[in-house]
Amino acid sequence: LRAQLARLKALCLTNNQPLAGDELRGALGRYFDDGGGLVLVHPATWFNWSDWPEYNRDLVGGGSRSHEDFGELEVRIESIPSPLTRGIVAPFRIQDELYRVELDSASANDVFATGRSLASGAEFPVAWTRSHGRGHIVCITLGHDGAAHENEAFRKLLATSVSWLHEMSRER
Repeated sequence: LRAQLARLKALCLTNNQPLAGDELRGALGRYFDDGGGLVLVHPATWFNWSDWPEYNRDLVGGGSRSHEDFGELEVRIESIPSPLTRGIVAPFRIQDELYRVELDSASANDVFATGRSLASGAEFPVAWTRSHGRGHIVCITLGHDGAAHENEAFRKLLATSVSWLHEMSRER
């Protein structure tokens, strides 16, 4: 498993099922310690594993326990243009679930995109970066269904995230 992870520049997780086993969890920890990149998409930013609190603390930097009703939301870019937002025309609209993200105030999370529900007006982070060990992580709460994945801005966000992680991991 460690040899397989060592070949990766970026790993994308979109799961809400357990990543069970100490071997897998340990291999992931070493992957980040060695400078690996990770994109966590939609359900992978949820508080899923009560038996693995380090996942949300160290990798997500918080998480979500609930979300607004599925509907249209507007996403705005919060930070100055960066490789992560290059080519994204913002604000953009997407049909999705707006996760009620709870970021850990003790974690170094850099929120670069915020979503606002057009139905309720609620606002929550939808994309942020963080580091763990020598590794870098991009968290994206968007991506509920196939229609969201067809949204041009969302697709661009995924692509720029992977590209950025690939660049960041060149030192590996």
